[in-house]
Amino acid sequence: MGTIKVKYANKKQLSTLKKVLAAWDFEFSEEEYKNPSPSGDKWFENPKNLEMIDRGISDLKSGRKTVLTKALQKELLGL
Repeated sequence: MGTIKVKYANKKQLSTLKKVLAAWDFEFSEEEYKNPSPSGDKWFENPKNLEMIDRGISDLKSGRKTVLTKALQKELLGL
C-alpha cells in the first residue's frame, strides 16, 4: 500500500477527485496544508526545507551548533 499527495487548484478539482476515488473504492483522507510562513513564502512548501530547519533547531538545542551573537563575532574577530 502507498500514499500519494495531490495538489488541487480549486474546489471543482477536489470534488471531481473525491468522486473518482470513491468510485474506484480508494481509501482517502483530507489534510489541510498550512504554510508555516506568515508571508506565504513558497520556500516553506518544500518538505526538505522544513526538515533542514528542524535539523538545525535540533542541532542548536543539543549543543552541536553555536549562536553567533554580536559579542561572539567581536571576540572571534579580535575586535
